[in-house]
Amino acid sequence: MLVSDIIVRDVVKVKESERIRDVLERFLLYQIGELPVVNDRNEIVGWITAREIMKRIGRTGPVIVPALMCNVLFPYAALLDDEDMDRKLHRLMDCNVMDIAARQAPVIRFGSELDEAAALMGRVHAHSLLVEKNGILAGKVSPYDILRCTCVEPPAY
Repeated sequence: MLVSDIIVRDVVKVKESERIRDVLERFLLYQIGELPVVNDRNEIVGWITAREIMKRIGRTGPVIVPALMCNVLFPYAALLDDEDMDRKLHRLMDCNVMDIAARQAPVIRFGSELDEAAALMGRVHAHSLLVEKNGILAGKVSPYDILRCTCVEPPAY
């Protein structure tokens, strides 16, 4: 069986010109945590996840940097992250999606075999794969989609 046989064609996505605010609206509206980023020709140009946003608004540990004034005993200084999460999120809202989107998305070709898709999901730890056909976003496939079509009968509980 091929990926093209089971893909979900109606994919929620974000354009490369949109802002993080638009991404968060879609995450909340559709209860999802990842979105493909496409250009005006619907070509896949990136991938944005809720995890990337969490990394930017969560508290980070101290960052060690060279001290401004050279001191033989203490040549480095520690900078503490004292900005609260609300402020970080507010600052992030108007950033362009491509400022934090990964440039490489988990992509598989339209005519690929399902076992190839399953292996790729495991290898790259992806919750889903974007399906591309001739460089254009054609759909999306998830582990659930693969299991649904490969299991003859659902397991009895």
